[in-house]
Amino acid sequence: MIHHKIRKLVILTIASFFCISVNAQEAPKKLKEELAILKIIDKHKISKGVTIPQDIKSRLGATHVGGKYFLTQEPYLVEGAKQLHQLGFGVCKLWFYKNPSGYQYNSNWNLAPNISLKQLAQHPYYQQAFDVPFTTFMLSTGGSGIKSMVNVSDSGLVKEQQEYYELTKYLLEKYQDREVTFILKNWEGDWILRGGVGRDAQWGRVEPPADVAERFTSMMKAFKARQDGVSQARTEVQNTKCKVYHSIEVNKVIDAMYGVPTLTNNVLPHVEVDMVSWSAYDATDFDKKGIDLYRGIAYLRSKIKPTAYVKKPIVYIGEIGIPEMATKNLPTEFEERWDNYLAVCLAQDIPYVVIWELYCNETAKDVKIEQPNFTNKETDLNGFWLLKPDGKPGYAMQYFDKVLKTQVSHGNKVK
Repeated sequence: MIHHKIRKLVILTIASFFCISVNAQEAPKKLKEELAILKIIDKHKISKGVTIPQDIKSRLGATHVGGKYFLTQEPYLVEGAKQLHQLGFGVCKLWFYKNPSGYQYNSNWNLAPNISLKQLAQHPYYQQAFDVPFTTFMLSTGGSGIKSMVNVSDSGLVKEQQEYYELTKYLLEKYQDREVTFILKNWEGDWILRGGVGRDAQWGRVEPPADVAERFTSMMKAFKARQDGVSQARTEVQNTKCKVYHSIEVNKVIDAMYGVPTLTNNVLPHVEVDMVSWSAYDATDFDKKGIDLYRGIAYLRSKIKPTAYVKKPIVYIGEIGIPEMATKNLPTEFEERWDNYLAVCLAQDIPYVVIWELYCNETAKDVKIEQPNFTNKETDLNGFWLLKPDGKPGYAMQYFDKVLKTQVSHGNKVK
């Protein structure tokens, strides 16, 4: 028994030494890689005079949903779309669900109980929002066929595909004379996979549930149904300037890179999709330099199975933000972080970068505000905003205003 324990101790000691030796050998390689990435990021910084793409306006945008304040008396959905356009952005991301709880201010939706996605797009508020001349609308959405993406039914999948088909066909025909893009997407898919955002959803720290394989299969079916609906409509309606795409949004790419079960590793390689969106807080919350964001984009791109329609893997940043009040960064730190993140996206030729968000939706600790209630106090909020409750620009807007106006004023070169 004693000899057995001694032998086990020797084995563990040798194994530990081996791991330390391997890690020590890998460390210089990792450092060299990080320095190379930082060099690329530095080369693409706006602050360093990089050439700004001519289409930068059509690449940049923000989300408008669920804010805790409003600045006009217009219907809240319409107000946000107009504000984003006035700020100079070309991309508008909206929530497009049959319960418009995030758009209650100055609004009377009066929706029918069994409204379809096509009918929702015909609602006067969405019609007014879509009339704003953005180049791209991103719609976070889902039909009536899928109540739970991790537990789909065959009949529900048929209904979901039909709703996506009808919506896509309507958009392609309605806007056939307009060069505009609509992207239909889900909300952060890895949280849906994990059933929430609490402790049990922190896979990698806790074991995934026993039915994880069944959840993956279910989500593959759900995404396929939605993609099939979009693809079917595109096949039928070809004489149109409007484009409609389907996108899968993931939000745990860094976990995927460490082998944790995720949509990135376990779903994307098995289902065709037009585009993949990354809600990238897992890369930006702990890395201000942009290294994780750069690596994550490359990793994510390697996992995508693109449709024949798009031909190549397309990754975009569907959500990225820094809470101004919660982080307490200095103005110069905010600008430096945004400069790093945008540089990564320029270096990786990312087609869209969508900021969270126009008006802050997150309340400070111990503060509860639900629409139609509102606040005028900055201290009630975490600071995910382009415009504050008084209408003044936050640090993010100050940075992107500089980017957008520089491109307009000087062609495409920062002076």
